[in-house]
Amino acid sequence: MDAFEKLIDKLNHLDGEKRLKTLEELEGDCVCPICPSYNDCAKEKDENVFCITGKSEGCINMELGCLCPTCPLAQKYQIGMMNNFYCHRGSETEQK
Repeated sequence: MDAFEKLIDKLNHLDGEKRLKTLEELEGDCVCPICPSYNDCAKEKDENVFCITGKSEGCINMELGCLCPTCPLAQKYQIGMMNNFYCHRGSETEQK
C-alpha cells in the first residue's frame, strides 16, 4: 500500500467531523487555489484537495492549466505521478 492509499484508507475510517478536520489540515499544502483552472465559483464553495475529494461540483469545467504535479500535498503522498487535472477529471482514485 503506497502513501496515498494509506491516506485514503485513514480518511475512509474517520467519522464525518474528524474527516473534515483532516482534510482541512491537508489544505495547508494544497495548491488548488492558485491553479489557473481554479475559479471564483470553486473559491466560493471552498473546493480544494481535488486529488483526494474528486472533481469540482459544477464549478470547474475547463482545463486552463494544472499545478497538480508541483503540489506539495501530491508530492508528499505520491499523488500526481501519473494523473492530473483532478478538479476536472476526478480524484487520484477515480483516475486509477
